[in-house]
Amino acid sequence: MVKQIFLIKRKPGLTFEEFQKHYLEVHAPLVKSSFPEIRKYVVNLAIQRGKETLYDAVTEIYWDDFGTVVKIAKSDTYKNVIRRDEEKFIGAAEVILTEEYPQK
Repeated sequence: MVKQIFLIKRKPGLTFEEFQKHYLEVHAPLVKSSFPEIRKYVVNLAIQRGKETLYDAVTEIYWDDFGTVVKIAKSDTYKNVIRRDEEKFIGAAEVILTEEYPQK
């Protein structure tokens, strides 16, 4: 299993509350319903304590394998639906593709 980790900063001009609302109520459901290949999808929102944070969200998406990630990234659904929605609320994002090694 592979995991994508997204380090996300909201689009300039959006409040954190606007970003959070769009992410949780529009984008996350759209992604999950578009790609049944997703094994697990977790949105981690920054705790705002009166100051800006480096990132507003860290998102984890779990897939069966690297080939699935490539297939999804090349899909028309990603390019024409998901990317367009991301442009509405994401200002910048870093993506890391990982394998987990749980420690006991």
